[in-house]
Amino acid sequence: MHISQFSDYSLRVLIFLVTCKKPTTATAIAEAYDISFHHVSKAAQFLAREGYVASERGRSGGIRLALAAKEISIGEVLRKSEKGNVALVECMRPKGKPCVIVPVCKLAGTLRKAQEAFFDYLDKVTLADITSNEESLKNILEKNILESGLGAGNAACR
Repeated sequence: MHISQFSDYSLRVLIFLVTCKKPTTATAIAEAYDISFHHVSKAAQFLAREGYVASERGRSGGIRLALAAKEISIGEVLRKSEKGNVALVECMRPKGKPCVIVPVCKLAGTLRKAQEAFFDYLDKVTLADITSNEESLKNILEKNILESGLGAGNAACR
């Protein structure tokens, strides 16, 4: 199973926001992970549209979790961020190249069941579950900013 970079970054934004108790910026998140601001910004916009994060304007504004971490299902986030584009093999894609053995092949059905099991499991996992080590996560993210010289040594949460 492979998730897109967009889904990966969306999950990273959520993880970061758990460690921040106040609104922060896409810039701070990008610096903490040493990844593209543009990609983080797109992920944050998606998460805001879906209701996972709230965006506040103004001097003390930024983005923050809109829901409690225990209310955010990792499976749900992935289903939405992948937009149904999780076909494991070509023949499972809506516009995929047809395969000559499709009429008798059992691979696609088997993979579909495995994929359902994957998502069924992740549906039961919450953001709180994967961030139960919140303090350790925060320490690593802040250390990365300081060691890399990014953000002029600003704390990860502004």
